[in-house]
Amino acid sequence: MARRMSSLVLMTMLVSACAFVAPVVSDVMVTPDVITPDGDGKDDLARISYRVNALARVSIYLADRQGRRHYIRQGALRPSSPRPYEYLFNGVGEDGRLLPEGQYTWTVEAHSEDGRRAIYTGTLTVLSAGVPFPEIKEFTVSTNLITPNRDAIDDHVYINAFIAQPSRLRVYVVGPENFRYDVPRVEGSLYRQPTDDVLPAGRYFFDYDGGIDLGADPPPDGEYVIVAEAEDLIGQRDVLTAPLTIKDSGRPMAEIVIQPNTGNGFEWSHVGATPEVTMKLGDTLYFTTTIRNVGNTPIRTAGPFDPNDCYTMDTNRYTKGFPEEPGVWRVGVDFETNTGEDHPWRWAVGTLDELDVVERDGFKLYYLSPGRQVVVRGCIVLTRVPVRNPFRIWGALIQEQVEIAPINSRVTPILVTLVEP
Repeated sequence: MARRMSSLVLMTMLVSACAFVAPVVSDVMVTPDVITPDGDGKDDLARISYRVNALARVSIYLADRQGRRHYIRQGALRPSSPRPYEYLFNGVGEDGRLLPEGQYTWTVEAHSEDGRRAIYTGTLTVLSAGVPFPEIKEFTVSTNLITPNRDAIDDHVYINAFIAQPSRLRVYVVGPENFRYDVPRVEGSLYRQPTDDVLPAGRYFFDYDGGIDLGADPPPDGEYVIVAEAEDLIGQRDVLTAPLTIKDSGRPMAEIVIQPNTGNGFEWSHVGATPEVTMKLGDTLYFTTTIRNVGNTPIRTAGPFDPNDCYTMDTNRYTKGFPEEPGVWRVGVDFETNTGEDHPWRWAVGTLDELDVVERDGFKLYYLSPGRQVVVRGCIVLTRVPVRNPFRIWGALIQEQVEIAPINSRVTPILVTLVEP
């Protein structure tokens, strides 16, 4: 008889345990019930906490006296957890603005995967809500299309933003799959990377080039969005956007190819087995070199294009009407004791028949396509004996106002001795 009683008690306990099902969410709390989100560090936030007992989608919202809902979370999937979930609410609605002063009804609503539902409500009062909104009063971009390839043509988009209130100001570019590129702020000649510092009200200037000026690979071609975001200390946010198209992007790369006859980058006339040559004053020094575009984007070049239009010791690219141009690639020749512009004698990378021509604003721009290789020839009439004699002459491949890569610098130097004829 005692054995039968024990079995009955055990069965009753199992039935009771199966009959109890924990609610989808429990231990819901919102504290304090009055907040003053004015950034003074006292009662600025309401802590919303709840425990999830089964996989559920949870929504949290506040409703004003007219029944309008202001969502904090909407349908967020939450797995069960022994630790409560928490959210710190700062009084800012989903539109980025501080909610008006008043009493709101808060609701935590959960729907489990098996169809159960739980709703908890209470009241929350928002006071001292007269904090000014950090509005972006002005947001302009210089262009909606850039071609960041370091040719100094449409490489940059310049962005202006004016904030009406002190706030954190960030500008960034959003690409496919929400990849984000931060845009530096320009102060004079300095570029400031984004920080959490609060900036005074005023106008700020940003410059985006896809990182190409730093030698980085720019983002791939495609459609992007420029975002300006101002946020104050309590979390109010103003966001403005502008479209941006990136086209013909890439890091330009070119190199001097070894000449087959000599095994050098430059092949000089009059030079024999050793890199030394004696020439008469008034003789002409000729060179031949080969340039290859080894990058994935065209490189821009500019004249002079005529290899037979020789320089003299006292002429340079300027006297021939070809000033230095940012981003342009040219073959250059320099010499020891040159006290003027570096590499005063320069030539286009290719002839007019070998280059692609692009018309822009009434001007012709010349490009060497990726993978193409061209032979460059030029000449210098040695009309004057430099301060040092003998003196060295060398060649280079220059991207003007950008760099002379080490592999393209001081290529095939020769020692020239000038003598009277």
